[in-house]
Amino acid sequence: MTNGSFLENFRLPLPAFERTERLGAQLCALWEAVRRRESRRVLTQAAPLLALPEMAAPEARAALLNALGAARMQLRHYEAAERMLRLSLAALPAQWMATRLLVHVCEVQRRYEMAYDLLEHLQGRPAMASWDEPLSDTEWHLGMAALAWRLRRWKVVSTHVRAAFPKVTEMPPALQADLLRLAFYRERPAEALAMARHLLEQQPDEQAVDTLLQTFVQQGWKQEACMLYRQAYQRYPESERFRRRLVALCLQTGAVEEARRLARLGALSLDVEP
Repeated sequence: MTNGSFLENFRLPLPAFERTERLGAQLCALWEAVRRRESRRVLTQAAPLLALPEMAAPEARAALLNALGAARMQLRHYEAAERMLRLSLAALPAQWMATRLLVHVCEVQRRYEMAYDLLEHLQGRPAMASWDEPLSDTEWHLGMAALAWRLRRWKVVSTHVRAAFPKVTEMPPALQADLLRLAFYRERPAEALAMARHLLEQQPDEQAVDTLLQTFVQQGWKQEACMLYRQAYQRYPESERFRRRLVALCLQTGAVEEARRLARLGALSLDVEP
């Protein structure tokens, strides 16, 4: 199994602040400063803009407050960032941008329950303004899966991962490894077997394959381990290690004739009752 967890380390991309086509010149300059991470400049220039009459319009005010929230976040002023972003949501509810930034603030502060609730409420919502930045369906499901992982909601993790990638073969290998971990956590040997069959073919060498398959032995899932070692032995037919392991597993699972046949291929010998 690969080291580390895809979902444990996954973070949604932050808004890019690039959709400026319909923003006025002042807001465009402010958003450009956000993109350049010129946080102090944003704070200095935004303050007088808040008093302008044109900034009373919900979309303009939300765009301005999002820039302020992002600048505070860049400076790691997370409480101030949250205040700005909640004001932005008050001006333009149900927008993606402020919510996505709030999710990031909550993740940094390990407030995963709050982040999960915020992101969940965005499901299926359209962009609320010309500058708003909805996540793709795949990104949203992965974000939900990652937060559910941190909250140890294993069934929810599985649901969102499979919605993000309906075909297992299209998943990143590290995410496949997370689904294998998930099958172990949930005591689902059939699911673990199916995922391990995919992962086995992606391992770079015999040692990596053996490390993967030994997780099944350690779990006590001998039938599934036996099936996987058969697959591994087909891939590495000269491997004495896999032949020995397969012989032992065949004996433990009652496949005595297969164990005898494998033992006859080399120096191994068995003294078992027929």
